[in-house]
Amino acid sequence: MFTNTIDFRREAEHFLKYGFYCPDPPGTAPYFQYWSEQLKRCTEGYSVGGQYITGHHYFYLNFSQIKLTKTEGGKVVSVSSKIVNFPDFWDGDYKYFIALEEAKKLGKHLIVSKARRKGFSYKNSAVAANLYNTVKNSYTLLAAYDKKYLYPKGIMTMTIDHMNFLNQNTGWAKRRQVVDKQNHKRASYYEYINGQPVEKGYKSEVEAITFKDNPDAARGKDATMIIFEECGVFDNLKDTYMATKPSVEDGGVTTGQMVLFGTGGDMEGGTIDFESMFYNPDTYNLFAFDNEWDEGAHGTNCGFFFPDYQNKVGYMDKHGNSLIQEALTAENARRDQIKKDSKDPGVLDKHITEYPFNPKEAFLQTSHNMFPTAMLNEWRNSLQRTGIYKNVGVYGYVYTSGTGEVKFRPSDSAYPIIKFPHDKGTNVHGCITVWQTPYRDMSGSIPDNLYIIVHDPYAQDGGSGKSLGAAYVMKRVNPVSKPDDMIVASYIGRPDTQDEYNANLFLLAEYYNARIGFENDRGEVIPFAKRTKNLKWLLPEAEIFDKTSNISIRKLGRTYGTSMGSKERKGQAEIYLRDWLKTPRGTSESGEKKLNLHYVYDIALLDELIKYNPKGNFDRVSALLIGMFNLISLYNKNVEREQEDNSEGLFSRELFI
Repeated sequence: MFTNTIDFRREAEHFLKYGFYCPDPPGTAPYFQYWSEQLKRCTEGYSVGGQYITGHHYFYLNFSQIKLTKTEGGKVVSVSSKIVNFPDFWDGDYKYFIALEEAKKLGKHLIVSKARRKGFSYKNSAVAANLYNTVKNSYTLLAAYDKKYLYPKGIMTMTIDHMNFLNQNTGWAKRRQVVDKQNHKRASYYEYINGQPVEKGYKSEVEAITFKDNPDAARGKDATMIIFEECGVFDNLKDTYMATKPSVEDGGVTTGQMVLFGTGGDMEGGTIDFESMFYNPDTYNLFAFDNEWDEGAHGTNCGFFFPDYQNKVGYMDKHGNSLIQEALTAENARRDQIKKDSKDPGVLDKHITEYPFNPKEAFLQTSHNMFPTAMLNEWRNSLQRTGIYKNVGVYGYVYTSGTGEVKFRPSDSAYPIIKFPHDKGTNVHGCITVWQTPYRDMSGSIPDNLYIIVHDPYAQDGGSGKSLGAAYVMKRVNPVSKPDDMIVASYIGRPDTQDEYNANLFLLAEYYNARIGFENDRGEVIPFAKRTKNLKWLLPEAEIFDKTSNISIRKLGRTYGTSMGSKERKGQAEIYLRDWLKTPRGTSESGEKKLNLHYVYDIALLDELIKYNPKGNFDRVSALLIGMFNLISLYNKNVEREQEDNSEGLFSRELFI
């Protein structure tokens, strides 16, 4: 716990009281000594009573004015308007500035995911202004996908405000005669020597550039610091980052530092790249932290996260310590009220992603995602926390026995792809995962139409592509085997050849007596079925008419499989899948309502559903979208009732012996 933190901002307090920093006249020795000492503190940091803050933090507290909500003793005084003032010392800011300095010492860059309204643009503009003021010949680059995050009301404008404040009120005034543009400031002036202009001065500079449609925008620059604003909107973030790294790295030496930021609620086209980098910091030379925020994630690495309950206005004590439990209680009450008042779950989803408690909540996709992302994320976190997902499925392979019967063999060498997006270098050969074994009637047969396989194929041969083959076995609603209306098995992978994938796919179909519904816009499913005389395992083209939405989803005359080539078809499939996920399934032992989504145990599929947007590559979701058409097309095709079975039939290796 911090105490007496007012000692870190005595200069700001003096300025607020008297309207100036130093009472001594310019040009005098005391004046020079005062500003030399302040420059040292802004460069090397400052300690009081054995407690240290960084130079950037000292500058932020004492020489950068910001707009903030008026508080006294950490409590809100007025919410009607904001005031211009120096920032208070807050513990979350301390953690951030320390992380920034520690990363730099190790030659690491920093990636930050955060809740909304945490003042990071102010903090980062102070960093930019402090570098401009304290490091000769420095070059600070402020980067964003779109210029609206830079100026006229963004981080570049804030930085210029700090520069102007320094010129007006400190002993560090710097002329900007040579370059003084809205997006580029340089501390220099012309001195005429022999009648010719010669550039003189500190020559530090700050420039703002955008990377929209151009990941190479910073190529060739030599930067001291690069600050990326709102990385969640970049649709080329990884390409941009890799193209920009040479600006701050020279061979194996880190010469500058990059800092990447993303705000919950503003995650759009770049969410997947940003999240991938956030959870794999070592891969990108990013400073790694123990993931103390996501449930069940202790012992794994991630970037720096700034939760809603940290530095929450109105929930701070007078020394700048976050009142975390009080903030959590207030925010949970607010979420409960939104859930009660709004019939649209998307309202709660949007609120949670803007004010997240953990990174997973910050990375929820809401702007182009109609799925119940908050509920999906809650279920995913429950599986992660309890570890259930590791135990309910059995991994292995399907094969034809000596008697000609298709069987499933569990294998310790089978590696499912349980991460989305999968990392570079991941073994994507894939395997079969079984959550529920096939139901058999009294004669030992699997009823026709009890199961179907829904499949999204990939286009090219080889294991180097990003797309995976994704197939799920779904048990239809039926009177003979419960639980039903659920995913009971999967085959996700990309082996060396499409023939190998398709061979496993058709063996899986025979094992479950399930015909295959698939997207017929790509892949080799039909040619393979013809070559191997397996057309009987293919579902005919789905025929669906949606009169309520006036969308024509008619057959296209392709005999087998279903096309998802039109925006209308895909949009309708998304609606079907959303409704399927939210279909009630009773209540749990604790009395909580259970939905179809609570019977999904595939972590990677849950991640795809949470991150889904129609323009991205979501193989598992695409398989389910096809599946929705086929389930509806088969709605009136009954499963023959011979013997009712109410047992779970789940999750035991003994079933395969």
